This record gives sequence, structure tokens and C-alpha cells, in this order.
Amino acid sequence: MPRDDHPHLAKFFPYLELLRAESDRGAVLISTGYMEEQLKDVLLAFMLDTPQARELVTSGNAPLGSFSSRISACYTLGLISENEYSDLMLLRRIRNDFAHDMHTSFDTPSVVDRCKLLHHKAHDYTSEKMGDVVVNTKGQFITAATSLVLNLTNRPHYVALKRCGYGNWPY
Repeated sequence: MPRDDHPHLAKFFPYLELLRAESDRGAVLISTGYMEEQLKDVLLAFMLDTPQARELVTSGNAPLGSFSSRISACYTLGLISENEYSDLMLLRRIRNDFAHDMHTSFDTPSVVDRCKLLHHKAHDYTSEKMGDVVVNTKGQFITAATSLVLNLTNRPHYVALKRCGYGNWPY
């Protein structure tokens, strides 16, 4: 796919290149880190364009500075779907497994169980040429992560079209 034909995917292509070159742990950390940044952009696109909004998301102890809080805020504000919310929370837990235990792999039972629950993953299928194709745990993670990254790529643009404004609230 020629990059010039898809300028809206300019940030997506470098993510794919990094993903291909990474270890399993690196793939998990890069994917979830990228989604965490995308959620920040979605939130900022929705909030009033003020320094206070940016502080809520990016300052030192920002209430919306963690992956978990960004996922929850985006969901409760209607900026991501229920399936996106569920998958992002599963991917966050998988990230925590990899980040906090150096022995974690895609064969770790908790990771296997979480990947099975992902909505955006590739599923096993049967092909005339290849027969039964089974998507392993890493494949489930990578396809779900890539799908979510793509889902969130243009989300800030569309969310900004419905950006919050000051209200005329009755007294």
C-alpha cells in the first residue's frame, strides 16, 4: 500500500515497522504505549482546548495520565465502544504481565486466557490451500492491537467534530 495514497496513516506505518522488529515484550510495550498516546489524543480532542484540559491528561500526577484512566474516561465519555474498552483493558493487563514479570511470554497462562477473550483478534479458520489455520496467542495479541491502533488512528479527528463547548447552564 503506497504511503502517499494514505496520508491519514502516516503515524501508523512507523508503528508497524517498529512492531516487526521487536521482541515479544517489546511488541506488547510498544503497542500498548502507542494506544495510550492515542487515547490521550482522543481525550484532548474532546475536551475544551485549554491548558487545564492538557494538565488533566499530561501533567506530573495527571488524573487522566495512566493507560487505565484514559481507557475508562474514553469509555464513560462515549469515545470508544464497549468492545474497544474490553480489549484495551485486556491489553493493559497483558502489558502489566510483561512489564512486571521478566518470565512472562505469550505462553504464560494469564496471557493466553486474556488473548482468547479479545474481540478484535484474528480467529482460527480453514483455508483450501493451507487447511486449518490456528492463530497462536502472539497472533491474537498482534492482530487485536493492530486493529485497535487502526480504529483509534483517526478517532481524534472525528471526536474533535463533537468537542465539548461551554454550556449555558441554568442557575
